[in-house]
Order: sequence, then structure tokens, then C-alpha cells
Amino acid sequence: MTRNYKYKLYASKHSKELSRMVTSANFVWNHIVTLSRRYYRMYKKSLSPARIKKHMVKIYRNQPYWSKFHTHSLQEICERYENALNQAIKKKRGFPKAHKPHNNGSVLFKGSGGYKLYDNGKHGILVVNKLGRNWRFKFKVTRPWGDVKNIIIKRDCDGCLYLTVCCDVPERRLERENEGPIGMDFGMKTFLTLSNGERIDIPDYHKQSLKETRKADSSYSNKLNAKVYGTSFRRAKKARQKAHRKVTNRRSDFHWKLAHQLCKRFSFIAIEDLNIKGMQRHKRWGRKISSLGYSEFVKKLEVVALKYGTEVKKIGRYEASSQTCSECGHKDSVTKDLKVREWTCPECGAVHDRDVNAAKNILRFGVAENTTGKGVSPDGSRSKTIEGIPSDGSGDGHVSCPAPSENPMTSVVGVRQEKTEPAEKKEKELLLDSINRINKE
Repeated sequence: MTRNYKYKLYASKHSKELSRMVTSANFVWNHIVTLSRRYYRMYKKSLSPARIKKHMVKIYRNQPYWSKFHTHSLQEICERYENALNQAIKKKRGFPKAHKPHNNGSVLFKGSGGYKLYDNGKHGILVVNKLGRNWRFKFKVTRPWGDVKNIIIKRDCDGCLYLTVCCDVPERRLERENEGPIGMDFGMKTFLTLSNGERIDIPDYHKQSLKETRKADSSYSNKLNAKVYGTSFRRAKKARQKAHRKVTNRRSDFHWKLAHQLCKRFSFIAIEDLNIKGMQRHKRWGRKISSLGYSEFVKKLEVVALKYGTEVKKIGRYEASSQTCSECGHKDSVTKDLKVREWTCPECGAVHDRDVNAAKNILRFGVAENTTGKGVSPDGSRSKTIEGIPSDGSGDGHVSCPAPSENPMTSVVGVRQEKTEPAEKKEKELLLDSINRINKE
């Protein structure tokens, strides 16, 4: 199993040399971008990757500081530009843009050439051969690495240097408590509402640090508008970046810990697929949505789920989870209004909390889609074995979905749909084929 481990390098008197190397990597990238644009403007065709590498090798021998690169690092920058150009052509964009030399950037060392990496018991030690064999860059070893494939030295926006080690490690499955399946509903007042009634809130780190970030933003903006680009400007810029980085790190730490807690408890997690970019454009929700970081949390949840063997299932984006009664399946359009936090089903009389009812429906939709792929089973049982998920607390490892109602106007998932007999018959045939295909797999 290939893993990337990230470590922060301690600041030292030789850290400037690593930072200069990253700056030179940005200059190499900018040289390739400028050369490709000029060649295309003259000959109306793109430079081939082989010619770019050949040209860069000639310059590499004559430039005094570029010679401190390893040849693999130079080749990787050329390959990175080739990939960026292919993506630009595929998405019908222009040429890749140049980088600001003194901003963030990275240098990659392939294999074991050009550096030494070892642990002396107290600290991890990185030695870059061409910078100086006696210069040792230290870092704290939070996790031991395995067989190293390559390393990346990266400079962040606030000037800090990080070491990313890509290595092969033995696959290790973490223990899980197996509390069964769970559905989760994202919210504005409460970060997560679980189908079992639990509510998980997240501290609004952005709001807590708003005074500090606004002060840093104001100082940077004043110097930018006054066109004061001296030492005070660089300090203001660095202070602003550090203030925002602190908020990001605190939120990311909370996401990782919460993802581990959920994946350790539950064997199946159903979540909703939200249009985050559309929600961020809302005039009243935008800052709140960006502050909570839903999409970042989902990515972390999917990564942690692989370690515990937990399955994460996203339901359809347009499922009416908040408007559907989790008891009888009646759909009430009155609940579209976000001010309605509790409502009573006019059909069965059940009283629902908006978020808990949505979480229960998300769980049911997720289990239904995971069972048959369509959410409907023609034989009425709709039961398929899913490892680690008990059925109704019985612990036999099956997930049993509700059988279809005797009323043909009501579907299995509880949403009323009017269907004619030919359409219903055709759908059953398609679903039967899909079930047979799943069983064969």
C-alpha cells in the first residue's frame, strides 16, 4: 500500500537554501511556460516534451543554481508541465500560467537519488547532497515510513517548509466496533445529525478567529493599496497567511478526529451529495458553508473509511430526504421552508424533527441503493448480505430493506409515484436483470 506522510521541517540557518531551491523550481516552470508560448506564437504548434527536456538539460549545465537540482527533479517539472498542458487542451483552456517565484512551490526527488533520509532516534534527518552533505534538516517523526519511493520538499504560502514522503507500507486494518449502519444529515446549526438522534456540532473556528484575521487582512490591504512593497509589506503578508493557516489547521484537525470516531463506530455510513459550490454562492450562507468545510470532511471520511473497512455511500443529490416521512413515506412539500424545524405527518400523524427525519431517510436511501442499485427489489425482500452490517439489531450481517406496500401507488423507498402497468412491468424486468448481475459478481 502506497502512503504519503507529511512532516514539517524545523527552521534553521540553512533553511534558506531549501527555500531558494523551491524558488528556482518556480523559475524553471516559468521558463518552460514562456518558451512554449513563444514557440506556439511563432510556429502555431506545441513543443514536444522530448524537445523541452533536451533544451532544459542544456540550460541545466550552464545555470549555476539550477545545477543544485537533481536531474530527476528537472525531469519531473517538465512532466508536470506536460500533464498541465494536456489538461488545458482537454478542458479547452489556455496555456498553463506562470508561478510567482517566491510563493508556494515544490521540488520532487525520485527514488533514492540526490538525498538521504534517516531517523536518528530523536529526529528525522534529511540531507540534500548538492546543498551540502553536512547540512542536516530535522523534522519530528510522527509516523514511521516504509520503503521510500520519492520525496517532495514543499513550501507553503506562509513560507514554512514541509517534507512529504511517498512510501510503501504494509496494509493494516484498524479495529471497528460494528454498531451497524448510520445515516448522516449535514446542517447549518448542527454540523452533523445522525439517524440515531445524536447531534455533532463543530466549533466555528473562522468566527472565533475573525478579529485576528480581519486585523491581518486590513494591515495587508493598506500596504497593498499604498504600494508599499518593502519589509513591512512582506511581514504583513506573512502574518495574514499565518492567521488563515491557523484556522485551516484547526478545522482540519477536527475533521480528521471526527472521521476516525465515526468510522470506528459504524460499518456503513450514508451521506448526502450536496452542491457545495452552489451553496457557497448564497448571499447569507456562503461564509458559513465555507467555514464548516463539508466537502473537505467528506474526502477525509472516505480516506479513513478504507482503514477501518467502513463503507461510505452517497445518495442521489435530488432525493427528498427532508420532505419525506420516515415512517409512512408521505411527501409533504410544506417542509421545503427551512423555518419548519418540526412537522407532523398528515398521513400517519408522526411528529418529526427535521434533521433527524432527514438522516433516517438518507440511511434508507443509501441502504436501498447499495442493495439493488435502484432502490427497488421485485421479490419484495430486498435483502443482500453486506459485510459488517447487522439487520435490525439481529447481527446476522444482512441489511433488510422495507418490503413494498400493498398499495401500488407507493414505492418501496416511501415516495409516492404513479405508474402504469406496462411501465411497472418493464422496470421490474430491468431491476431483476441488475440483481442477477450483482449476485453473479
